Amino acid sequence: MEKRDGPLAGLRVVEFTGIGPVPYAAMLLADLGAEVIRIDRPGGYPALGADLDFASMRAASIFYRSRPLVEVDLKAAAGRDLVCRLVSRSDALIEGYRPGAMERLGLGPRECHALAPRLAYVRVTGWGQDGPMAGMAGHDLNYLGLSGVLSRFGRDGAPPVGMPPLMGDMAAGALFAVIGLLSAVMQARETGRGQVVDANIVDGSASLATLLDALGAMGLHGPAGNNPLDGGRHYYRTYLCGDGRWLVVGAIEPAFRRILLDGLGLSDEPIFASMDPADDAACAQRMAAIFATRPRDHWVALFHGTDGCVTPVLEPAEAQTHPANVARGVFAEIDSVVQAAPAPRIGGKAGRVSMTPAEASVPRPQALEGWGIGADEIARLVADGVLGAGSG
Repeated sequence: MEKRDGPLAGLRVVEFTGIGPVPYAAMLLADLGAEVIRIDRPGGYPALGADLDFASMRAASIFYRSRPLVEVDLKAAAGRDLVCRLVSRSDALIEGYRPGAMERLGLGPRECHALAPRLAYVRVTGWGQDGPMAGMAGHDLNYLGLSGVLSRFGRDGAPPVGMPPLMGDMAAGALFAVIGLLSAVMQARETGRGQVVDANIVDGSASLATLLDALGAMGLHGPAGNNPLDGGRHYYRTYLCGDGRWLVVGAIEPAFRRILLDGLGLSDEPIFASMDPADDAACAQRMAAIFATRPRDHWVALFHGTDGCVTPVLEPAEAQTHPANVARGVFAEIDSVVQAAPAPRIGGKAGRVSMTPAEASVPRPQALEGWGIGADEIARLVADGVLGAGSG
């Protein structure tokens, strides 16, 4: 196996394949140099629906980049023994099954810590490892509803019909899993003792709402849709332009609002001087009428280089070609798919995609050699059906 580089080089992680937060967390770690080996069941994780071609879906999954895939039959004693040896040589393990699933495989925290006392055992779920809902099924929207976060995105007294699984799965799940994993690894290096990390979306999403909780405690944030930071004020919301495209106005501070109003020719209108929330509907209506007279890019050009906080709402394809994003290399084209480049940047440098999604979708049992498993044993396990054959 090639030598890894990056700030997390030297960190070894065993990932048990799932959907959503676990592969994203593992991708982030691998992009930053961690040596992650992804364990999947023979034939791959079940498809999300009978009409999906899962083989094609896995080959296209950006989530799986930067680390090799090994298919292991965990129902076979030889498969479990193999995984135990990998765990014994690891700093961390990350899994996203229902509570108790890993224990039934004989790979729970007790067994794994017996093999690797310093192991960070990271468990990613929706509801958490215990409590009255721990064994229930759920998805992103369910967890956000329980944590109170979903209601914060409401308008006119109703929560949103739905939301992409970004704040829940990707932020509250995956990012808190990464934080927990790295924290447990650092603690183990000081104490020699591993930990179980309970990274769940209810806990994480509740934590993400801390700013709004703080503002609410100060009397500065109330019911959704009526606040300065959720579109309740005319100076912090989106507006429709004359070409049917949208614009963001984010001029919260008074100095920035002056620039905004000067650009729109509204500085002398008394209604904008009062800053009375009761005038917001009229202010928003006045601004909306002005923005509707010109196309979006006219307004973007007018405020470019100023502190008026006026920027476009870009479609994904537009974002990929926007000059600011191109200049910073925010996106990369890999396997003919444009995707976000590794983040964050550390020491001025981004991470590196060490294996493309297409390469990472093919089982590579030979990757086990980098973990101390001999070529002859790998060949025998493939012949016995314990390992997926994959590609050389």
